[in-house]
Amino acid sequence: MGRLSLRGRMAFLFIMVVTAVLTLAAISFDYFCRLHFERQDAQLLDQRVGQVKAILTRGSGLDAAMVADINRLIDTSFGLAAVIKEADQVVYSHHKLSEKLGALLSPGQDDRWFIDLGDNRYSGITERIPGWSGGDGGTIHLALDVTHRTHFYEMIRQWFIYTLVVSAILSGALGFVFIRRGLEPISKLSRTSSVITANCLDTRISTESVPSELHELVANFNAMLERLDQSFLRLSNFSADIAHELRSPLNSMLTQTEVALLKDRDATDYKDTLFSTLEELRRMARMVDDMLFLAKADNGMITPDFEDHDLAEVASNVLEYYEYAADEKGIKLTVHSDGPAPVRGDDLMLRRAISNVMSNAVRYGEADTTIDITISKNGPWVELKVSNQGPTIPSEHIEKLFDRFYRVDSARREGSTLNAGLGMAITNSIVQAHKGKIICTSAEGVTTFGVKLPAGTV
Repeated sequence: MGRLSLRGRMAFLFIMVVTAVLTLAAISFDYFCRLHFERQDAQLLDQRVGQVKAILTRGSGLDAAMVADINRLIDTSFGLAAVIKEADQVVYSHHKLSEKLGALLSPGQDDRWFIDLGDNRYSGITERIPGWSGGDGGTIHLALDVTHRTHFYEMIRQWFIYTLVVSAILSGALGFVFIRRGLEPISKLSRTSSVITANCLDTRISTESVPSELHELVANFNAMLERLDQSFLRLSNFSADIAHELRSPLNSMLTQTEVALLKDRDATDYKDTLFSTLEELRRMARMVDDMLFLAKADNGMITPDFEDHDLAEVASNVLEYYEYAADEKGIKLTVHSDGPAPVRGDDLMLRRAISNVMSNAVRYGEADTTIDITISKNGPWVELKVSNQGPTIPSEHIEKLFDRFYRVDSARREGSTLNAGLGMAITNSIVQAHKGKIICTSAEGVTTFGVKLPAGTV
């Protein structure tokens, strides 16, 4: 059955079920039919043997009147034969058939018996009359011809066999047709999936035309298409953003080089041009490194070197690098910590993630405000919160902040070495690699990034 199609398997199982049910019905019918007729035969034999016994007990011997009564009783019952013995001697038999039966019956014959005589089969009963006729007693043997019922059983058995074969064939054919019709929604799903390409991922299958059993399958299929559609959209946007981000420094270097080559210049001008080109190349190198990091993160190739650290100490070391930039804008950095914040993680990755969050806070924080850094331990988590005062981020942008090359400000800051739009995507990848979570809230001019990491030991 391993190579059969689903329709073939279901049709085969349907045939097996129908065959099993019909076989059970045939066996049950045969058993109860035999039981019914055997009980009828036993009832008739009990009735007749009682009547014969009543005739014999009218006297001490077998006279002509008794014989006439017994003959009349036997003749009125179709297929009945009788043998009466006194001791081991046959004193009465009904026609030649009874004489043949009498020769086959032994003195110790069971009360109920079956005997085959030629092509005929007989069901019989033996009744003993102790002390009859003043001797050792008599024995009555009655036999009923049940040959016609045996033939009936054989005919019924043949009919059942023929019916079973025909039913199996018909059930297989009809089952295959109906199953094929019932599985049409799956065929439709297959046809739909076969035409899906990257250009038509917006195709969806309606659940109204499929059975309820397939609703979950269709829903999962549609959800898969939705995820693929979103992934292809992000990939397309990612490619466009890469091209845009790389085009800016390339155009800048190309323009500067062309200008420098328009006429002969002194060594200082050429040196300035090379320094400018070097700055753009460094920007491109950082961008390529960031994209490689994200590509590794997407493929599960980022494996942190887990060690025990105090997140408060790590954050304090990172803040030292941003004090000068904050002072230039008049921003004050305040740190709130309620004690050690033990975590297990990679020191360089944690520093990079905190640095990206701090870089955003300083860059978008308003001048002469305060950036609050809060570090606390809450049950199994250690949480770092960085809050800055600045423009409120609209709610529709919150979930997209961690996408690559995404910036709330639609105007791209071309030429800036700090605004490629990869920092928060890298931070998100680092936090996820540490089994943590990162969220962002923004309301009433205050934007807060929260990083939650599993607590460790220091």
